[in-house]
Amino acid sequence: MSLDTLRSSIEEKDHAIITLIAERMSIVEDIAREKERQGLPVRIPDQANAVLDRATAESNNLGLDPAPIREIFQILVRMSEEFQEQWREKKE
Repeated sequence: MSLDTLRSSIEEKDHAIITLIAERMSIVEDIAREKERQGLPVRIPDQANAVLDRATAESNNLGLDPAPIREIFQILVRMSEEFQEQWREKKE
């Protein structure tokens, strides 16, 4: 395969990753609503840790270095929490 073809394949995967992040953030809005309905805080450390632990386990299962995968998911968790905080502020 040519370098251009390989790069094109990477671009497609990057697009898919960004699309999945957008879909994840859409679900986060539903989570924000449900947490508010239940009177729960935005940050629930046990849940954040469960997400990070699942990402670590899955990366191990796929033969990936879990450290950078965990960092990526820490960013996703932070994005989710920040979105929920902003969502709540807009409602006030």
